[in-house]
Amino acid sequence: MVSRGVSPDYFRALNIPIVMGRNFAEADRNDSEYWAVLSRLLAARMFPDEDPTGKRIQRIRDGIVFTVAGVADNVKNGGLTEQDQPEIYFLRRSVAQDWGGRAPVGEVMSGAAPLLVIDAELSTTAVAQWVRSQIAQIDPTVPVEIETLNQRVSKLADRPRFETALLGFFAFCGLVMAVIGLYGVISYVAVQRTQEIGVRMALGATRLDILRLISGEGLRLIVLGGVAGLGAALATAQLLKSLLYNVGPRDPAIYGAVALLLALVAFVATLIPARAAMRVEPAEALRYE
Repeated sequence: MVSRGVSPDYFRALNIPIVMGRNFAEADRNDSEYWAVLSRLLAARMFPDEDPTGKRIQRIRDGIVFTVAGVADNVKNGGLTEQDQPEIYFLRRSVAQDWGGRAPVGEVMSGAAPLLVIDAELSTTAVAQWVRSQIAQIDPTVPVEIETLNQRVSKLADRPRFETALLGFFAFCGLVMAVIGLYGVISYVAVQRTQEIGVRMALGATRLDILRLISGEGLRLIVLGGVAGLGAALATAQLLKSLLYNVGPRDPAIYGAVALLLALVAFVATLIPARAAMRVEPAEALRYE
């Protein structure tokens, strides 16, 4: 479980919806009562099938009893592809003891360093200059690192993005090799059956019949390969679960779209040698050895 000390504007600044109860109010900071907000996952674990609003919970390390003000939606603070973690948010009141310990200045802890979340309509440059000047007036030796929320989210996505790009590259290479292999096999089959094609055409087969004959060989390979590939994909889908975001490892729409794409590409690779076989002249085909 993750605990965070926050101000009343924390949820509004990060667009985290309150799904039950209420958010912290500014008046709560001057209240003698201690307030907390639970994440939806933690509320479901601590108070299953009941409304946690108004319930009291005790913090083990210091024995302080908190009143649950509301329930916030789950967030992915651990990473975009990680499972949601149960979180509890404690209100930082306007008293010295709530601002002591590891975070003498700040709204929420991130590791061992205080993290200040700022929601502003000004440009990032203007806000950064103002924040640095304000902190320098308090202590000019304090290092300040400023980044936008988009930059922070982008950093979380760097590794999944790289892994996905690498996997996509190898998948593309596999597709190219499969197309080349299928084209080579169908071309070889067409050449080996040149005399047969000549005999069929001499007996009245049309060029369209020859096209169907050769492309049928390719379609048979496409179906067999598709069934085998689908089975292998379903068997190994869980291995790629960590690389997926908002997509299930066995999403039927994705499987259908990919199967259709592969079938179309493979059919084009089959159609090229089939069309070449269709244009063979009967007399030349009968003399072919």
